[in-house]
Amino acid sequence: MKPGRAVQHRHQSLGFSLLELLISLAIAASLMAGVSTLVGESLQAEVATRHRLDVIRDARFAMQRMTQSIGRTRLLLVPLVENPATAWSESTRDVLAVALDPTLDRDRDGWADANNDKDFQDSNQNGIRDPGEAERVDEDTPADMTHDGAAGIIGIDDNGDGIVDGVAVADDDEDGVSDEETGVAPDPDNDGSQLEDVSQEGSQDSQPGLAGVDDDEDGSIDEGALADDDEDGTSDEDWVDPVVFYLNGSTLIERTPALSATSGADYVENVVATGVTAFQVERLATAGKRYPRVAVSLTLTAADGQSYTLSGLALVGGDL
Repeated sequence: MKPGRAVQHRHQSLGFSLLELLISLAIAASLMAGVSTLVGESLQAEVATRHRLDVIRDARFAMQRMTQSIGRTRLLLVPLVENPATAWSESTRDVLAVALDPTLDRDRDGWADANNDKDFQDSNQNGIRDPGEAERVDEDTPADMTHDGAAGIIGIDDNGDGIVDGVAVADDDEDGVSDEETGVAPDPDNDGSQLEDVSQEGSQDSQPGLAGVDDDEDGSIDEGALADDDEDGTSDEDWVDPVVFYLNGSTLIERTPALSATSGADYVENVVATGVTAFQVERLATAGKRYPRVAVSLTLTAADGQSYTLSGLALVGGDL
């Protein structure tokens, strides 16, 4: 550098002006608002989808519980067979009731839960249940078949006439007459149903058990009290244990016998599904077949108003 010569320095502005900064902030805010809207809508859609999937899952679970109960029972309690003498429908209902699975052992004590008296066909009369000796389930029912102190199934309108639990405790089908069915003659009361309201002397032949038969294979015929249907020395000790599905408002309830139940009034209830907007159970005509088929339809509605309907068809005892 030569002495006496001035040096010039140039400075360039590298930042934003105030106007440019304000414009940038406005654009960023607009973009963020758009992104927030998209994210919010996406989250709402995800929540709605999850709720719908929950509804579908609940519907499938409820349908599975009901069809399995039908397939694993020997006795359909409700709906009854259509009665031509009434002005209402017995065969199409919003209630399903079946006898408990005769093989189910929930507490794993080696005895079926439905075997209230824990007895068996002791063929060799050694007092021990040997391999091949079957349990006897529901073989000695009282006049109040479900042993719950109420006509029919406690808390349930059995025959669809709008009246719950009728009057007489022994009126198992709530038709106003008690013990009118026998264990021998088919449908003596002509109401379409068979064996739905038997007396404590189930065979109605004026003998313990079946007349002229050694029911418990102990070598004695027709011994004991008249109401001792299995001739084991005890009467009315093995009742029918109902499993019931019914609506409480829009909630589908499953009722099952309690473990080690002492009566039919000893049960527990669990919620199977919520948001139920339609529930129908139809007992289909048997056309001479021993076990009926049952059609079940269930509709659940999600919070957004979307409805889902599932239908199932099961044969009573088809899975035993």
